[in-house]
Amino acid sequence: MNAGLGGWLAGVPWAGILGLVLDVSIKAALVCAIAGIATLLMRGASANARSMVWVFTLVVLLALPLAQLISPIWNLPVIPEVGSWFAQGVGTEALVVPGEKSIDAQDGIGVATQSRAASASGPAFLAEGWHAWAILAWLVGAALTLCWLAVRTALGRKILARCTAADEEWADLLEESAARLGLDRHVRLFESCEIGAAVTVGAINPAIVVPAGSAEWPAAKRRYILSHELAHIKRRDGLVEVLAIVVKSIYWFNPLVWLAVKAARVERERDCDDAVLNAGARPSDYAMFLMDIAADLGNPRGPVWQLSTISQGSNLKERIMCILDPKIDRNRNRRRAGIVSCAIVASIIVPLSISGVWQTQAQAQEKCDKAKKETQLKEKEMKLKKEMSGVSSKEKIEMSWKKISQSENSAAVLIHDAIEEKGVDAAEKVAMKLMQAEDGEVYFKEGEFNTLGYYYLYGKKLDEAIAIFKLNVKMNPESWNVYDSLGEAFFAAGKCEKARALYEKSLALNPESESGKKMLAKIDEKCSLVKVHESGEEDDNE
Repeated sequence: MNAGLGGWLAGVPWAGILGLVLDVSIKAALVCAIAGIATLLMRGASANARSMVWVFTLVVLLALPLAQLISPIWNLPVIPEVGSWFAQGVGTEALVVPGEKSIDAQDGIGVATQSRAASASGPAFLAEGWHAWAILAWLVGAALTLCWLAVRTALGRKILARCTAADEEWADLLEESAARLGLDRHVRLFESCEIGAAVTVGAINPAIVVPAGSAEWPAAKRRYILSHELAHIKRRDGLVEVLAIVVKSIYWFNPLVWLAVKAARVERERDCDDAVLNAGARPSDYAMFLMDIAADLGNPRGPVWQLSTISQGSNLKERIMCILDPKIDRNRNRRRAGIVSCAIVASIIVPLSISGVWQTQAQAQEKCDKAKKETQLKEKEMKLKKEMSGVSSKEKIEMSWKKISQSENSAAVLIHDAIEEKGVDAAEKVAMKLMQAEDGEVYFKEGEFNTLGYYYLYGKKLDEAIAIFKLNVKMNPESWNVYDSLGEAFFAAGKCEKARALYEKSLALNPESESGKKMLAKIDEKCSLVKVHESGEEDDNE
């Protein structure tokens, strides 16, 4: 089971995933920086307008990973491909044999396996290097952050379950405060002996929870509390808070994202303060009220399950200074500034994301190096073809098998040795044991078995060749090439009908194979000659 898990992990494209995470993170940092600059330029605007910019930024940050995956607009890398940072595996060389079939001496469609170095160093996924561990660390951090959201949600529901309905003294005041704010939805109101200040709980269907016995508080104090919490509900800050935590879970390692979330919370509290002042509160009275609440609570952090208290969300001193400043724009209904700001931010972010502005010099150098390597590879292939032009197919196969036979973990090599020592029957038993084993030390490759089959076929050892090709068919039943090769071996053995059936199977899987069509025609011609010869012998006997 461990071998299966290691094999699965070895097949995960760790470098590609890490490249995506880093690419999105760089873009996210730039998005946060642009939003920060925009809000600095909006210092004279209302907190509501600045809050809109930060909420828009959180939405962009959440959509950015998805857009990176599905949209060609965002899918432009800002860093060199991570896979190019690490050493690549052994290259492959293709050898051409009669029938225009390509036999890969190093690769194949067979079972994916580990290299000798990976086997020696431990499980396959460990050999992927630090980028695999970096992705796993990111996943752990994201999971822990989402667990925090789950804990807040569960504890919030637990608190609500133990609450009691608020006294009737709150009902008229709640209706009056909602009317002043223009909030037309029904809001639930509860009392709890477990809290010391009013809080808003819930995201989709939020409720206000006030301390037990708070009905005896002065009407002005209760009005301030309700106005502030109702402003949160009207803004749908419960959903925005969930959005903020999800974004933090994705970018938990990015300090700019944490600053963006904090800025969004600061502006939402200031906007709710503006809502209280717009509802008729005197700035000096409301500021004094906040100071009294903060002094009574003592602990500014509060329980983990609550959305906010009236004294949380930003530095209390800064909030009070803003409350007392008569020059600040508190117009919450005029959203033109926020909409315009979001449009400006979008006009900067989108072109930056779809252009090559973020392409680094190292990335340009990487492209140049890649093009140079491709040119060198093509030159090497041309040179190899030129050198091999005078070499017969048999010699090519012998050269290829000589190279394969140097591998200690190749199943083809082990089966070849078994054939040479004990014969075909014993080799088939060895093959079955190797395929049933799950230790991951021995690998099977279609190309290597195909080469071994032709090695025996060109050596006039037809029984051995047919046995190897049959084994390759059993391991790779979806590959047209294995049926083609077995059909060629049967044809060489004079078994035309079996060869025909195998080539028909090969053509069914690969109808475009011109070599298969030519070979099938050749088989038909030979079969017809055999039949004519057999009928002639029957006439002579009569």
